[in-house]
Amino acid sequence: MNKSLIIIGIVLLVIGIVAGAFITTQSHLFGLYTTTSTPYAAYMIPLLVGGIILIIVGALTGKKE
Repeated sequence: MNKSLIIIGIVLLVIGIVAGAFITTQSHLFGLYTTTSTPYAAYMIPLLVGGIILIIVGALTGKKE
């Protein structure tokens, strides 16, 4: 078990979840209407997949003896 890869994978998972949940709101035309968008949603899937892969690789690799 490689703990550093697992920790990096968990960090990537958390960053991916935050990137997908981050919402920005802009008000236009004197506040008559607002628009919301998720500007970092495109980064969510690669970060989640990378985090999962790092966790799996970190859990399956063993230390050299």
